[in-house]
Amino acid sequence: MHFAPDPLSLLFLLLLLPQVVAAAIAGMRASPTYWVFVAGIFVALLAADAFTLIFGFELMSAASWLLVLRGDRKPATLYAATAMFSAACLIPALFIPASGLAFLLIFAGAGAKAGLAPLYSWLPLAHPAPPAGVSAVMSGGMVKVALYILVRYAFIVLAPAAAPWWGILLIAAGAVSVFIGALRAMLETEMKTLLACSTVEHVGLISTGLGIALYAKAMGDVTLAALAMQAALLCAVCHALYKPMLFIGAGVVKQTAGTTSLNELGGLLRGMPVAGFCCLLGAAGMAALPLGPGLAPILLLLHAIMSAAGTGGILSRIGFTALLAVLGMAEGLALGAAVRFFGIGFLGRPRSLRAAAAEDSGPAAKLAMGFLAVGCALVALLPGAVLSLMQPVVALLIPGAVFTTLGYQPLILLLLLAFCAIVLLGVLYNFATRGEREAETWNGGFGAAPAWLPFGEPATQPSATGFAEPVFRAIASTMLPRGGDAGEILLLVPLARLNLRLIRLAEYVRRATLRQRLAFVFAALVMFLLALGLITSR
Repeated sequence: MHFAPDPLSLLFLLLLLPQVVAAAIAGMRASPTYWVFVAGIFVALLAADAFTLIFGFELMSAASWLLVLRGDRKPATLYAATAMFSAACLIPALFIPASGLAFLLIFAGAGAKAGLAPLYSWLPLAHPAPPAGVSAVMSGGMVKVALYILVRYAFIVLAPAAAPWWGILLIAAGAVSVFIGALRAMLETEMKTLLACSTVEHVGLISTGLGIALYAKAMGDVTLAALAMQAALLCAVCHALYKPMLFIGAGVVKQTAGTTSLNELGGLLRGMPVAGFCCLLGAAGMAALPLGPGLAPILLLLHAIMSAAGTGGILSRIGFTALLAVLGMAEGLALGAAVRFFGIGFLGRPRSLRAAAAEDSGPAAKLAMGFLAVGCALVALLPGAVLSLMQPVVALLIPGAVFTTLGYQPLILLLLLAFCAIVLLGVLYNFATRGEREAETWNGGFGAAPAWLPFGEPATQPSATGFAEPVFRAIASTMLPRGGDAGEILLLVPLARLNLRLIRLAEYVRRATLRQRLAFVFAALVMFLLALGLITSR
């Protein structure tokens, strides 16, 4: 086994270190399986040869599968099938010459592990199953390891054989992932499942940036390639901070309120101010709101798409304009999902007695979320400094890269807003009319609480299902067949039929006998040797 860190692997190690520490503080430090999982991640990132990379990647997969199995046995089968498919694609890809076939295998293997369309269906099921600390590292870290393999092989190892269609394939898969992830997040009612669907969306955003960078690099446009690569890497940095924080916050809600169903929560901000503030910061990143940690990478990515639209012919302009429209629609859905996540869960009145009595957990979870919140604040206010630190990585991936200065300066905007607030408070204090008047604030459409229901009637305030009903109806009117059941709507989302077949295949693998499994392994090895022989003979 050989290890050799470089700027790319060090960047991903820096992404993973805060969430690993935060998850350990939040309660996973006593789990040996968790540390085996972390060890597999670090081995894969520091590997200097193909054997060490595969060893670390499969160690990570096996340990995470065991953690998912302990949390919920149902999604463990599908997750195991996805992990085996990923390994079956990656192992031959690392040992064949640089070619389009090698890239397709890397794309399939790493994309399946990252939750990239079309092989994303395991992620919303497996990520919520284990404890919150494991979910945090799986969503914020494990998918980044798969993307790390994709970046290293597409931009370094297989670079001599790179072609523009590689980037187009990544862009298409990323766009589909962004839309499906945002749509699923808007419709889900369980906190951790909602966050897992949001991870599919952000994996798609990163893949879209990588695809534009790969396309531009193959076309010889190093300026556009550097801009798109900066957007993808900055999106990975931001997602690696706020998504683990949100998963840990969802774990605190589960521990104190007894559920993570948005339809049974509400009013959590009163009893859980620390967790509520951290989840508000994470929701701002998930929705790409101004002064939040998610806006800067979205701005860079949109600039890269608009720049790419002007580099080719009419087909390029149409394609990238359509991509811009898809990402805009997906970001609108992501904003709705973030508002739904925080507004239904933490604001309003409690919908259950457990939610009414919920309180912040012990100091360990507060410390873990606060640690990640500080990182989110730094990245949100100083994105230019983060981009400066990533320049060696971009230069390694794109030789001769020309860097673009980020015009968005959130720290200056924050100072300007603070100055305006101070001036406004001074004017109000010195010139406002004295006296007080009590009045009800906007109540969201539900009436005052009667004497026999001190927390109000939960049925009179918006629910998570009701909040998403307009989107649900809009999709149902265009995608449901006449006379179809509304419960079939998610099966009609693009690629969902393929995912249903994958679930059935995973169930067949689970029921297969030992002889059938050995026959499958033998057939796969024969096909691999046949493909290797054909490539070598050329």
